[in-house]
Amino acid sequence: MTELELLEKYEPVLRFAKSERFFPMAVEPYVERCSIFASGAQGVLELFSHRRKPLIKRIGRLKSAQFYLRFVNKPMNDSDVWVWWAVLSVAGVAGGWSLAGIAMMETVSAVSLIAALLMFMYASPVRLRIIPAVLAALFFIVLEVAPIWFFLHQSKYISLAVEYLIFLPIYLITLFYLSVRTMKFVLDHVIPGIPGMIMDILSQATEKIAQEAYLEYAKILEKNPQPVYYSRVLHKTDKGGNHWTILQYHFFYAFNDWRLAANGMNHHEGDWEMVAVYLKNDEPHAVLFSQHGAGNMEKWKTIRLAADTHGNATTHPLVYVALGSHANYSTPEVIRSPRMYKQGKLQRLIFWTDGLIQYLFLLLNPSQKARHTALKEIAAIRTDFLAADTFSNLRDEEDHYLVSLPTEIATGDGFRIGYQGDTLREGVMISKSYLKRVLSDRKTTHPKIKEWRCILLNSKLDWVQYRGLWGVKSFLKEESGPPGPKWNRPDKNQSGINRRTRWSKPLEWLAELEKNSH
Repeated sequence: MTELELLEKYEPVLRFAKSERFFPMAVEPYVERCSIFASGAQGVLELFSHRRKPLIKRIGRLKSAQFYLRFVNKPMNDSDVWVWWAVLSVAGVAGGWSLAGIAMMETVSAVSLIAALLMFMYASPVRLRIIPAVLAALFFIVLEVAPIWFFLHQSKYISLAVEYLIFLPIYLITLFYLSVRTMKFVLDHVIPGIPGMIMDILSQATEKIAQEAYLEYAKILEKNPQPVYYSRVLHKTDKGGNHWTILQYHFFYAFNDWRLAANGMNHHEGDWEMVAVYLKNDEPHAVLFSQHGAGNMEKWKTIRLAADTHGNATTHPLVYVALGSHANYSTPEVIRSPRMYKQGKLQRLIFWTDGLIQYLFLLLNPSQKARHTALKEIAAIRTDFLAADTFSNLRDEEDHYLVSLPTEIATGDGFRIGYQGDTLREGVMISKSYLKRVLSDRKTTHPKIKEWRCILLNSKLDWVQYRGLWGVKSFLKEESGPPGPKWNRPDKNQSGINRRTRWSKPLEWLAELEKNSH
C-alpha cells in the first residue's frame, strides 16, 4: 500500500461545534493576505534582503525566528471617514450659527460628538462588549443631568407646587427604577466581559479583529471551498525491533477565537493542530491528538470510528474539535474549568477573578432563586470556596450555568469533514446547552466541500521552513500566533529554534503521552 493510500485509509473525520467559524485550510491564501513584520534586528536585516520575493516564497528562506505574520491588515480607523466627519462638523456648526444662532450651533455640535462616539465604537479594536458599558454610562449620566435645568428654572406654565410635589416625586421614582435596571444590565452583561476585554488588549487579537478575520476567511472559502490537511508519513524502528509507521495530519486554521466563541483562554491569529495515527507492525496502535500545545493519546481499540453506510466501523477515527480553540478530542467533551489549560497563569487568575466577581454579584442579585442557589453552593463547598474550579459547575434549577467560565466545547454537533458514511451513529452533544444563544446561533460560513484535500509536506513547500509566528506577536506568549508544524516557539531571546518533538521524534512523543495517560 502506498503512503497516499495509507493516509487516505486512516484520515480522520473532524466534527466541529455548531457555531465554529474557522476550518482547516491551505496556507497559501492565508499568507497572500498577510503582512510580515520583524521582531528583532536580525529579522529587519533579513526582511530587507528578501523584500522583492513573494511572501509565500520568502518566509521559507528566512533563517531566524524574529518574524510574525499579520492576517488582519485592514486599518481599524479609516482616515477618510474622519476627514469627512471633520468637514461636515465644521460646516454644520458654521451653518447652524449663521441660520439660528448659538442654540442651533450647540445642537449641531452635540450631534457631531455623538456621531464621533458611534464611529469610534464601531471602528475601535477594543472588545466590542465595552460598547454597552459606554452606552449605559451615557444613559445614566443623561438620566441624572438632563432634568436639572427643568427643576432649576421656574416655568410660567407650571406652578412651583406642581413642579416639586408632582413632577419631582415621579422623576425620582422613575430615576430609581431606571438606575436599578441600568445597574443590573451592567452587572449581567458588562462586568462579565471585562476580563476578556483585558486579555484582548494584551493579546492584540481583539474581538473586532476576530470578526474581521472571519470575514476574510469567508472570502477565502469562496475561491478555496475544500478543507485541507497537510500530511507526513514517517517510518521508525524502536529498540524492541518493532516497525512503526506514523501518519501525521496537520491542520491549519486562520484564527483561534476561543475567547469570543466560548469565553475561552486565548485569542490569536493562525492556529496549527495535529492528529497522528500510529501503526505498529502495520497494525493500528494509537491515535494522538494535539491539545493546547500538548496532547493526548488514545489506544486504537478505544477510539471511536466513523461507520460506513451499512453501519460497519471503518478505519477513520472520529475527532471532536473544540469550539474556537481547535483542540482535538476523541469523544464529545464539554469542560468548564480554568485548570483545563496549564499554561498562562495570568489568564487563569483573570478568569478565576471573573468567576469570583460574578459569584459575589449573584449573592446580591434581586432574584431570590439566584441568591438561594449561591448560598446553597457556599454551604456545600465551604473549605474549597477559593479553589480554581469552585464555580465551574454552578447551575440553577433549570440546569443553566450561573457563572461564565472558560469552556472547552467539543460537541461535534456542527460541520463535519471527512469520510461520509452513516453519520447518525456518531455521538454528539448539543453546544447550545452550554452557550448563550447569541454565541450558539452566530453566523458561520462552511466549506462547500466536505471531503479532504491531502497535501504532502515535503521539500517543495518552502513555507515549512519558516521559523517565525503564524500570527501577531503579542505581550503574552499564549496570546501570540503559533509557530509552524515543524518548530517550537522561540525562547525569550529568540535565539533557540528547536524542532517540535512530535515532528522530529514521534516515538518519544508517543512514549511521553503514554506515560501521562497512566
